[in-house]
Amino acid sequence: MKPKQGKAFNYSFKRYMNYQARALKAMWTIMIKPWKILLPALLVLSLTFVTVVHVNAQADQIQAEILPAQGGANTTILLRFTSLNASVQNVQSADIFWDNITIGLNQQGVPGASGTSENYNITVPTEPPSSDKGNHTIRVDSNVVPYGQVTFYFTFTITEFVPSPEYLALNDTYNSLLANYTNILGNYTQLLADFNELSANYTTLLAEHNNDTLNFNTLISQYNVLNTNYNSLSANYNLLSTNYGNLTTAFVSLSSSFNGLQTNFQTLNTSYATLMQDYNLLNSSYAGQLTNYNSIIGQLDFSRNLNYILIIITIALAITTIYLITIKPKRNQKTR
Repeated sequence: MKPKQGKAFNYSFKRYMNYQARALKAMWTIMIKPWKILLPALLVLSLTFVTVVHVNAQADQIQAEILPAQGGANTTILLRFTSLNASVQNVQSADIFWDNITIGLNQQGVPGASGTSENYNITVPTEPPSSDKGNHTIRVDSNVVPYGQVTFYFTFTITEFVPSPEYLALNDTYNSLLANYTNILGNYTQLLADFNELSANYTTLLAEHNNDTLNFNTLISQYNVLNTNYNSLSANYNLLSTNYGNLTTAFVSLSSSFNGLQTNFQTLNTSYATLMQDYNLLNSSYAGQLTNYNSIIGQLDFSRNLNYILIIITIALAITTIYLITIKPKRNQKTR
């Protein structure tokens, strides 16, 4: 089953951030691993002391001193030569060596404020073994009148670790990488916080989207029902429109007929009024005739009744006569 879009996004982003974290960890391991070897050695060297034992000079009229007699990487060593006799030339130029390693040839001294001393400033070497912790010999060779070639020996004690240029460069690189790592880690933390916020927002939006999708599907279903109803109503409307057209045609025809009937009605109404007048006249005549008729009917009824009476009397007389004629002689015959 394929992951949902939100899960795929979370998976891809987390995979990318894990890859970045592994890359930073590998870089950190590459940069730190050499230091796990170098740092202990460098820390041991940092505990080296620089001390001066004493000054061995072939010219006893020149006072030689070293200030300070011990120190570390940031210590500036002052070699001071003071002529104790005006007839003895001071050390105005010299070749300087550190554990038989040349650190200056024909180096010119700097006159002191008193005017009777020559000063030489040197620094602690940064390359091992010259920078190792412990005692180191400084040799100064010069040509002094009237002695000629003279040599002075000093002892300087290194009391702490002296970093080499490579160490300083690596340390700067390490600090730069550490700063970059810290910055990247801060950016990663910020990105992770932003990612979590975006993930939460995405989850909220996804829920809203799913809810909107559900509502959309519901609306689509309702729309389909309404569309079906609309199509049915549209069909009914078209049918009613057709019927309306037919009814309109029939109405126009009926309206024409109605107008004709209206005209006929007016004509008939006029005729009716005329006929009503005639009817009233006839009704009046009828009333008179009815009175006459009733009078005549009364007379006729009387005459008819009288005739009926006369007829009945006549019939009774005829029957009586017939009876007397026909029946009575028979009785007389029987009596005989």
